Amino acid sequence: MKKEKNNYLYLNRTVMLIVMVGYSSFLVLMLLMDWYLIRKYQMENANTNLDAIISFTEKAQDSMDSIDRQLSEVFINDKDFRALQKIQESLVEYSHAYELRETLRSRMMIDENFNGFYIFYHGYQKVWYHVDGNKIDAVHARRLREFLETQPQVQMGRNWKAISIEDKIYLIISFNRENVSLYGIYILPDARTAISEASGKAPEIAILCPDIVLQNKELVESLNLSDETANHMDSFSRRIARYQVYGSRIPNADIWICTAYPLNIWALLNGQQLLLLALTGLSILAVAFMRLFIRNELVRPLRQLTDTMNSIRRGSNSEIPSLACRFYEMQEVNNTLGEMVHELKKQKLLVYEEIIEKQKAQMQYLQLQLKPHFYLNGLKTLNALAMEGQTDKMQELILNLSVHLRYLLQAEQELVPLKMELNFVENYVNMQKHVTGRPVSCEITKDDEALEWMVPVLAVQTFVENSVKYARLGDCNVTLEIQIAASCLSTAEGNFLDLVVQDNGQGYPEEILLEINGDVSAGTKSVGINNIKRRCRILYGERVEYSFNNCGGALSELVIPERIQ
Repeated sequence: MKKEKNNYLYLNRTVMLIVMVGYSSFLVLMLLMDWYLIRKYQMENANTNLDAIISFTEKAQDSMDSIDRQLSEVFINDKDFRALQKIQESLVEYSHAYELRETLRSRMMIDENFNGFYIFYHGYQKVWYHVDGNKIDAVHARRLREFLETQPQVQMGRNWKAISIEDKIYLIISFNRENVSLYGIYILPDARTAISEASGKAPEIAILCPDIVLQNKELVESLNLSDETANHMDSFSRRIARYQVYGSRIPNADIWICTAYPLNIWALLNGQQLLLLALTGLSILAVAFMRLFIRNELVRPLRQLTDTMNSIRRGSNSEIPSLACRFYEMQEVNNTLGEMVHELKKQKLLVYEEIIEKQKAQMQYLQLQLKPHFYLNGLKTLNALAMEGQTDKMQELILNLSVHLRYLLQAEQELVPLKMELNFVENYVNMQKHVTGRPVSCEITKDDEALEWMVPVLAVQTFVENSVKYARLGDCNVTLEIQIAASCLSTAEGNFLDLVVQDNGQGYPEEILLEINGDVSAGTKSVGINNIKRRCRILYGERVEYSFNNCGGALSELVIPERIQ
């Protein structure tokens, strides 16, 4: 049989395998297409961003080369520049300086990138300058002059320097020979605007030289761009932290222009690719829905039916499976199985009725166990009083006993209102004052709403009687104090009545505590307490709770749930 069973295929596994193999092939194709398109977009995006910054630096380089050529011609060929190299008579020197300035002004008019110049001569003691007033204001012109006056002269050479004043970056080329220094000014265009127009995105811009940060020092430090530029010659493209960073160098001035684009979803893919990814995700959801549909409509109902039939075959109780299935064949099988389970339920109800009748008989037996106990105690007490000739106490005791016996001999009731039980307890305590000859006090604390709570007969009196019978105070003149508390509890699991009975005696012996806190069916020593525990277990099942311990005397607590008829 085992061999034959192994030849069978499992329907759920076969269907799932077919679905998953087919979808996996489709998903791999979709993911490859997504990866190719996203990778292509990222490469094009990176090339566009890098081209934008390289284009900016190349334009800046061209502008600087143009200024370099203009000033080189003056430096090499202009007679006034050569004449100023030697200190001459003031009027002649002034004439050469004036002519040189006019020559440079005319060249400024030809080249729009030539934004200004400074001429220092006579050993840096005299200066002439001219700047484009539309681009360089007087304050910046003065600060440029102060900066140039601090620069050392380089004989027979030229080089570029950079200075940042407020939001502008000035690139300065210098030509020096003997006593004359000529400086050309070029204002670097707004890199953010130019690069944003070229790339279509607005990056963060940082501009730096090997020894100084000209713009956005915070970005340079956070991304460690100084070290990054030192490791490259002309340009680079790199992911640093949460930015994609591009850099390009202006060789003449050794200035790096760096752009940083935040790495968000739009930096990684465009709308079309996002839509394609969404479609891929939807396809996953569609397959998940298909798998869920097959599992709910076919696999799970079959498994439930199989499990239920196995339970029926083993003879265990089983409920009809709740099949949310729209297949006719499955419903027919379910209906047939339902009829079988219904017949089983009918048989189970007959068994339950027998059990309930048995429990009722047990309850009546337990109640009858208590009544002879009180009858005998009462007769013994009356006999003792008669022998002592205490007729007054006999009369009072007879009245107490009549109330007591009327309560015990009433119709067979399982439950009584709590107020009736408490009145019975007070009568019992008054009766015991005459029987025992020692002072007994009973203090009752109760919630008003607890008085109408239905409790098992003798649920409180059993513990009070236990205190009267077994509490030892050492001196018969010491008052036996019994405290009864009844309070209502409201919890998430329902409403409960908490009954607490405490005395000031010596407490429960250890062996009695072990018994009454243990299994309700195993108690043999404390008949009264075990009796009430069994009755409560029949009435309330597992929801009833007990607690017995010693706390300055015997403390008994019974928590019973609200019984819904």
